[in-house]
Amino acid sequence: MTCNKCPLNIESESFRPTMYEALPLHAKAVFVCRNVNRKSSCGDVSAARQLCARDLWVLAFIGCKEKFAVDKAVETLDSLVAGGHSELLCHLFENAGYETRRALWLRMTSNYPRRLYMFDSMFEKECLPTLNKAELPENIHIYRHYLLYTGGQENSLLKDL
Repeated sequence: MTCNKCPLNIESESFRPTMYEALPLHAKAVFVCRNVNRKSSCGDVSAARQLCARDLWVLAFIGCKEKFAVDKAVETLDSLVAGGHSELLCHLFENAGYETRRALWLRMTSNYPRRLYMFDSMFEKECLPTLNKAELPENIHIYRHYLLYTGGQENSLLKDL
């Protein structure tokens, strides 16, 4: 999705102010995008580390199964992997519902198999060995099972807003 088509971009023709109705006034500004010129992701390394309003929305509302957050979770996964945000990637998986986690896992293993080490902090909690960056382990099904069947608790970040 490009900024000029995003419902969180106040400059966009697709802007949906009704999405903000459930948010407290002091939290709304965090999720408003005002990017006018951005048509796609920039190849700049520092730009890759930046998260957009859509990514923040997904991270905040994925646990509530909010439709926009669920629909855009795959794009957020791509942003988090590109930016090297392993803690936020783990947060995304821990708070997403089963179907979303399954879609995210399939995307992660097909597009980023050498970046699975980003989940090491989650695996270490379950006493699973860390993943080797060079190759997938024979017992990858154990890691998949852990990621698919854990988590799913409601995101506490929304309550803190």
